[in-house]
Amino acid sequence: MSPQQVSAQLNACGVPVDISQVHKWEVGEYGPTERELFALADVLWCRTKDLMNIDEPRTLVEHRLARQFTTAKLADSVAMDVVQYEQAEERNTWTGDGYQTAALLRLFNLTPFQLAKATERPGGSV
Repeated sequence: MSPQQVSAQLNACGVPVDISQVHKWEVGEYGPTERELFALADVLWCRTKDLMNIDEPRTLVEHRLARQFTTAKLADSVAMDVVQYEQAEERNTWTGDGYQTAALLRLFNLTPFQLAKATERPGGSV
């Protein structure tokens, strides 16, 4: 699709984006917002992780974006306060209880080991 077509499709989806923004995304000048990223993936019929240029999500943020969840939607889906979930992403730690952890594992299609790896800090501590 041309930048003009992408812009037109995004606008038709209710996500206002002008052609100059699309050009800036293409050259890496800046990236789309979360809302734009989700709409762009839908318009281009691709996965958000492809647009993020990652093979596999490595962090809580990447896992969430790869599945097109907003922080509010994910927090609600795991029965967690939005601020608490946002702090988990900022710190890349997981502090959810058993129910919340099971829900997160199911939504992200992860094993407990994969969740531990996703929230691993440099130096190996979790």
